[in-house]
Amino acid sequence: MYGHQFYRFPVEKRVQFINSQLQQGGFDSLEKLADDMFLDVEDVKSELKQYGYIFVPEINQFVHCVHATSTASSTQAT
Repeated sequence: MYGHQFYRFPVEKRVQFINSQLQQGGFDSLEKLADDMFLDVEDVKSELKQYGYIFVPEINQFVHCVHATSTASSTQAT
């Protein structure tokens, strides 16, 4: 798959594809996979980060981070 094909897929499918290629496809780094697909690795990282995915080099995978916001819960007296 090449860059122009890659960007046609929804974000979740792109992450799934990258992670599976990094696990099973013989690529030992995101940089090597991006080079093979004619993608700029920083563009991929920044684009996926907009959707809550970050790259964790220690596990060589993108993970989805959910930002938790704390809200004060109001209690009603009865």
